[in-house]
Amino acid sequence: MSTGDRIRQARKAAGLTQVELGKMIGKGKSLIWNYETGYRMPDRQTLQEIADALGVTVQSLEDRHLDSVQDVLEVFFQMEEAGFGIEPVRIGSTVTIAVNPDAPHAPKLEMALEKWAEQKDALKDGRVSECEYAIWRGSFGADGEE
Repeated sequence: MSTGDRIRQARKAAGLTQVELGKMIGKGKSLIWNYETGYRMPDRQTLQEIADALGVTVQSLEDRHLDSVQDVLEVFFQMEEAGFGIEPVRIGSTVTIAVNPDAPHAPKLEMALEKWAEQKDALKDGRVSECEYAIWRGSFGADGEE
């Protein structure tokens, strides 16, 4: 998903129009439209202003360019190298990703994964809407929650 798509999704989840978001950051509707359609890319400061206005993290608006299995594996390798303790594990004939609890950053990752699982469960059983889930995803970590 592109940065523009992410901005549009977060704006709609926040219940704002392009005009309203533009006013919140001191820009016009046409510039927001240009960002959302990908005709222009916001600079770092503007992206931060958009994130602040929408109550989300900048990271949630950035395109991570995960377009292939190799891209995803590179993220896993980076997480492994950074001490998050993720590793492939065989369970019967299935391979899954597990977190080694002895890794330096494993406790924080496990807490974050638990919060994600709680939100997914709430979405599946109707306690939160798609919109509320999108808002949670975009704001996760914005208040120091990691």
